[in-house]
Amino acid sequence: MTTEDAVTPASGRILIVDDEPHILSSLERLFEEEDFDVSTAANADAALVILEEAAMDVIVSDMRMPGMDGAALLACCADRWPDMARILLTGYADIESTIRAINDGRISHYASKPWDDEQLVSKVREALEVKRLREHNRQLVEIKEQQRAELQRLTENQESIIQNRTAELEQTAQQLDMAYQELQESYYQSVPLLSHLIEMNERHKKNHSTRVANIAKLIGETMGLPDRDLRQIFVGALLHDIGKLGLEQSIRAKAPDSFTQLEIKRYRQHSILGESALLSFDPMREAAAIVRHHHERFDGKGFPDHLSGSDIPLGARIVAVANDYDNLLLPTNFLGKALADAQAHEFIKQEAGKRYDPEVVTAFDHTIDAVRQLLANDKEVVLTLDKLEPGMVLSQDLINQHGMVMLVAGRTLSEAHISKLKQFETSFNTKLNVSIKQNVT
Repeated sequence: MTTEDAVTPASGRILIVDDEPHILSSLERLFEEEDFDVSTAANADAALVILEEAAMDVIVSDMRMPGMDGAALLACCADRWPDMARILLTGYADIESTIRAINDGRISHYASKPWDDEQLVSKVREALEVKRLREHNRQLVEIKEQQRAELQRLTENQESIIQNRTAELEQTAQQLDMAYQELQESYYQSVPLLSHLIEMNERHKKNHSTRVANIAKLIGETMGLPDRDLRQIFVGALLHDIGKLGLEQSIRAKAPDSFTQLEIKRYRQHSILGESALLSFDPMREAAAIVRHHHERFDGKGFPDHLSGSDIPLGARIVAVANDYDNLLLPTNFLGKALADAQAHEFIKQEAGKRYDPEVVTAFDHTIDAVRQLLANDKEVVLTLDKLEPGMVLSQDLINQHGMVMLVAGRTLSEAHISKLKQFETSFNTKLNVSIKQNVT
């Protein structure tokens, strides 16, 4: 561990908390190579002692530890050291605890075990950038208050000076507005984090939330909605199923048509749970309303509030069409069987005025060709290494037999990537299957 009086590198000071020595060692080595001043702790109590003695820019904490867990530690840090960026390191089984850490610990990022070194370092640097932005914002506020006080003293018989100071204040105000907008953007950085949590637990509906968001955006554009509304609808659609993370795994794994009465009652709480998870993010309050009401029906027979017609937020009416259309193409939908594209399209049109807003259905009908092209681009194919070509794009993380991430989804393959993968196959006498975006070459 570093001492308090050590010279702080340009990258910043980071505290890593994990009860597994080999993980501490790996992360310490990783961030020291990235020019961070690294401190480590094997449990939450030791971490709090370090934080009492030395200021840190970032804390990266494991979720499961003896005594105080990572969520509780980060919640404590949020109260006592709110300016310190907080990142959670968690496993796939820690979903409910991760949601608790997002709400109580107000974490800026999380990373799954096993982590990708490049992505983890990138997340830490992004968290640092937001922290520095907040510090800069506070400095601007202090400057503005000082200038206001000075302006008050100069108001008596010094009009020329007042004019100059006023111009400076206006410039400072503009800087404050820009800083606030950048801070608002930082809230939206949590959207991919939350969306990834949903995808981790909806593996039978891979990329469903992303498809729904893109379809909803197409409908909104056809209806001529402004960019601000389109953004809220896109975010609401991307996170429309986040409340399902609060449901039992036994319910999440079943198709809606096979629910018991008790499971139906529990399932219908997920839109309320989803809204609650987002209300702490002020810029997302409109998206939170979309999440709450995306299961309402135009005829008032939906849930949770039985709203009807224009009482349902427009964004929720749009997401309802996008969500049901994509679900109808999957075998786990509310009808109990997958429909062909033309059948799903016809179902949406027939339910106009009942399930769906007729105006939204009309807009959807006008975008159907673009929607079909979007879904075609979402398809993937699984290839062996001898079929790979440079320029292909991974549709899923490539994970080896040891559970380690070799390449992340979205990575464009190069000759070097393919060569190293073939070397891995030979060295470990194994076979790798790679998921590739079908229409991207």
